[in-house]
Amino acid sequence: MVEQNRQRGDEEGEKSNHAESVETGSVTWRDTFVSEEPTQESAGTADDGHGLGELEARRELRSRTKALEALTRANDLFVGLSAPVDESVRTLVTELPQWFQHPETIEVRMRVGNDLFETDGFQRTGDPLTAEARTRTGTAVSMTAVCTDQRPDTGEREWLPPERELVEALVSLVKEGIDRWEIDSLKSVSDGIAVLDSNLNYTYVNQQAAQLLGQDSEELRGECVWDVFPEAADTIAEEKIQTTLDTQSSTSFERYNAEKEQWVEARVHPSNDGVIIVFSEITDRKVVERELDHVLEATPVGIVLLNAEGDITRANTRAEELLGLSRHKMDGKEYDHPDWDIWDEAGNPIPRDDHPITRVFETGETITGFTHGITLPDGSERWLSSNVAPIKTEDGSTEQIIVALEDVTVTKRLEQLIETFHPVNEILNSATDEEETKQAICELLTDTREYQYVRISEHTPGTAPTESDLQEGTGAVAANESVPLPIQSQTEIAPAEVAVETGDVQVVTRNRTDSRFDRWRAYTLDQGFQGGAIVPLQHRGRVYDLLVLYTDRGEAFGSREQTLLTTLGKRIGQVLHSLETERILHADTVAELTFESTDPASFFVSASEQLGCTIEIRDTIPASDEMLVHYASVRDASLDAFSDIAESADWTTQVRQIRHTEDPPGGDVEIGLRRQSLAQTLVTEGAVVTTDTVTDGRAEVVCEVPLGTDIGSLVTRVQESFPETTLVSKREYTPAAKPDAHAVGRMLGDIFETELTDRQQQVLRAAMYGGYFHSPRRSTATEIADALSLTQSTFSYHLRNAQQTLFERLFDRLQR
Repeated sequence: MVEQNRQRGDEEGEKSNHAESVETGSVTWRDTFVSEEPTQESAGTADDGHGLGELEARRELRSRTKALEALTRANDLFVGLSAPVDESVRTLVTELPQWFQHPETIEVRMRVGNDLFETDGFQRTGDPLTAEARTRTGTAVSMTAVCTDQRPDTGEREWLPPERELVEALVSLVKEGIDRWEIDSLKSVSDGIAVLDSNLNYTYVNQQAAQLLGQDSEELRGECVWDVFPEAADTIAEEKIQTTLDTQSSTSFERYNAEKEQWVEARVHPSNDGVIIVFSEITDRKVVERELDHVLEATPVGIVLLNAEGDITRANTRAEELLGLSRHKMDGKEYDHPDWDIWDEAGNPIPRDDHPITRVFETGETITGFTHGITLPDGSERWLSSNVAPIKTEDGSTEQIIVALEDVTVTKRLEQLIETFHPVNEILNSATDEEETKQAICELLTDTREYQYVRISEHTPGTAPTESDLQEGTGAVAANESVPLPIQSQTEIAPAEVAVETGDVQVVTRNRTDSRFDRWRAYTLDQGFQGGAIVPLQHRGRVYDLLVLYTDRGEAFGSREQTLLTTLGKRIGQVLHSLETERILHADTVAELTFESTDPASFFVSASEQLGCTIEIRDTIPASDEMLVHYASVRDASLDAFSDIAESADWTTQVRQIRHTEDPPGGDVEIGLRRQSLAQTLVTEGAVVTTDTVTDGRAEVVCEVPLGTDIGSLVTRVQESFPETTLVSKREYTPAAKPDAHAVGRMLGDIFETELTDRQQQVLRAAMYGGYFHSPRRSTATEIADALSLTQSTFSYHLRNAQQTLFERLFDRLQR
C-alpha cells in the first residue's frame, strides 16, 4: 500500500511539474497552487496527529494538482478562444466538477453577461464558492460552486483552500479570455467603439472611435466623458446617454464637427456596467439626406417615410402642417399608434387591418387615392387623400414605405355640402306651406355633420333687423341636446344688418372675422362653436328672411361654401317669394293699391315729362344684381328722341328699339336701367304690379298685396326712394269674384311663378315683350340674349325648357 501511495505521489508530482509551465497573461498558476513549504494547517496536523499531517499534505497536493488540471483545461478553452464563447463556457462548466475533491457532489453555475450556464440539478446551498469579475467592456463574469453533500452538524461543506482559490483563478482566467475576445471583436469592426462604466468613465476606446473623437485611446481610459468633452454636457448627447442608463434601452444622436465638416452618429447601448457607444461617420449620408430634404420641401404634397417596422423616420414641412405635428413628435411614432385619430366618411374609426399602410405591408402593392378624415391634436378636422407605396430591397422585401398626403378638405367639404343641400332642393320643389318648409330645411341641415344649429329668422323687408327678429322661431333646430342654443343674441344684429344691406353671406370663425363682428365671434366661441353664418334669403333684391347657421367644424365657411350658401339662400328666397305670390293670387281678400308719382328720380317719369308722351312699362326683368331690363311701349314721341334721353342719363346702359309706329309716333323699346323704377321698388317689397303707366311726367302704378300687409310701412319705404309719390287709393276685393275667364290666366301665372326657374322666367318674359314670338319677329334670339348677358344657345335652351314646362303643367291641371 505504501508503495502504491508512493507511485501515486510520483505521478502526481509529474503532473505538478507539468502545471508549472501553464501561464496565462501575467499570472503563473504554479505560483498560486504549488508551495515550497507545507501549509501551516498541514504542518500542525503532522505534528499533532503522528502521521495524519502527511495525509493532509498529500490531500492538499492532490487538490492543487486537480486545480492545475482545471486551469490547464480552462487555458485551452479560453486562450485564443477558437470556439464560440458560449460553447467554451458550457464545456468548462460541464467538466469542472471532476477537478474538485468529491466531484459527484459538486454542481457549478457560471454567468457571462446575461447568459447563464449550469450543471444539471444546480441548486444553491449554504457556503457556496463564488467569484465575480468584469471585462473592460463591462461584461459581468461570475462563477458559483455548491456541494450537494453538506456536513450534518453545520449544513456546510468544508472546502479545501485550493478549491477556493480555483474558483477565483478560473473567473479571472475566463474574464481575461473573454476580455481579449471582445477587444479583438471590437477592433475588427469598422465603426468606432467606446465603452463607459456606470460612472461614465472610459474603459475602452478602439482606434476608429479615437480618430472620430480626436483623442488618444490610452489617454481616454479612466477619464470621465464630461471631463474630456465638457462642451457636450447639457446637450442632446448627455440626455441620450442618461436615458440609456435610466431605461436600459438603446438611443442615438447625431453631432456635427464644424472644424472637420464631419457628421457622426452615436448609437448608445446599455451594458452590464454602463454603456457602449458605437460611432459611425455619416457625412455622406447627411449630404444625401439634405438633397432629399430639398426635394421633399419643394414637393407641394406632404411626404412621410416609414421604416420596415412601420415607424416614421422622416417627414417634410407640408406633412407637419397636414398632420398638425412637428417632425420631432412624429419621429419614431408608429403609423397605427392610438393617437392617430383617423376615420372614414361615416365618421367611424379605420381599423388597423383596413389601414392602407397595413395593406401595403401585407401585399407589397401601391395604394392610391385612399381618402380619410383625421382629427388633429388641436381638435380640428381635415380630409386627406393618401398614396402609399413600398420601397423594396433587391430580394423583394419591403424596406421602407412612402406616404404622399394631399389636403382634400375643401373638395370633400364641398361634396358633403352639395350632398347636404341636394335634399333641401327637393323640399323646396314640393313646398306648399312656408312654415313647414322652413322647419323641414332646418331639420335637414342639422341632420348632418356640417351644422350643429340652424334657424330661419323672420325679416321685414325694408327694415333693419332687431333683436326680436333674431329670436328663435319654430324653425330653430339643434343637432343634439348638448348643443347650447343661441337665444335672442344681440351679437347677431350687426352681421344681420350687413347681410340685409349687401345681400351677401356674413360669417365668423375662430380664425377669421370682420372687425365689426368681434362680439359675435366671442359669443360664437363661448357657445362652443367654431363658426357662424347669416345667409340672406333673397329674391330679386328683396330679403325675405335670414338663415342662421352654427358649426363645430374648424375650417368652415370658406369662399366656396359661402358661394354654395349664397346659391341656397337665393333658391330658398325664390320659393318664399313664390309662396307669397301664390298666397296673394289665392288669397280670399287682397288690397289693391294705386300710387301716383311725379318724382324725377324715376327715369320714366323724367322721360315722359321731357317728351310729353305716355310710357307703359309692360315688364321688368333682372339681368344681373345691378341691371334691370325694362320692356316699355312709348306713345306720342319718337323712339329716337326717347333713346337720346335714355343714353344721356346716368342710370341707363343701353336702349334697343324693337318696333316703330308713325301715327302716332312711338313704338316698343328695350332699356336697361339701374333700379330707378317705382314698379321695381314695389315688386322688391313683395307687391304684384298690375299696371304701370306714365303720362306727361305723372306715373300711375297699381299693385296688389295680401290683406293684412302693413301698408303704412310699404308706403313709407316707397316714399324713401321716391319722395314725390302718393298713395291715392286702396280697394279690398276677393280675387274669386273676378270673371271665370281669368281662371286659366291665374293658373298660368301660378305655374309661371312656382314651376319655372328664375332664369326661365326672365328668358320667357324677355322673349314675349321683346317681340320674339311676333311674326315677323321684332327681336332675334341673339339680341335678347345680349340684353340678358347670355349666349344665344343658352337663351334658346332656357326658352325651350320654359315653354315645355309651362304648357305641360297647364294641360296637367286642366285635365284634372
